[in-house]
Amino acid sequence: MQPIPSLAGLRVLVVEDEMLVSLLIEDTLADEQCIVLGPYDRVPAALAAVEIETVDAAILDVNLAGVKVYPVAELLAARGIPFLLLSGYGQSAAPSEHPEWRVCNKPFTPEQLVAQLVEIARPGSVQS
Repeated sequence: MQPIPSLAGLRVLVVEDEMLVSLLIEDTLADEQCIVLGPYDRVPAALAAVEIETVDAAILDVNLAGVKVYPVAELLAARGIPFLLLSGYGQSAAPSEHPEWRVCNKPFTPEQLVAQLVEIARPGSVQS
């Protein structure tokens, strides 16, 4: 098994409206020594955070209280900031016009979340 490259210092925006899932994400990121921005539970607050914060990567729940997170994803994509969509609906949670958007399936383990975050935020990195 290959070691997972370090995510230490990565500034990760967390957008999630389910408190227990949010806590799991925060704990997982803290274990990896990431800097957690948020969590934000609504699209307007998340959009404002992207405008004012330095964001290296993001983890976005697709459905926030019945509102799709896609405007946040669009803004991140326009700025070249990698992100993961979280959804129980698999890759079909990505809008048809953006099949390249990466989806992390719910439920997920911390190891799965970290592995996918490494793939998008530190592509090609190898821990020494």
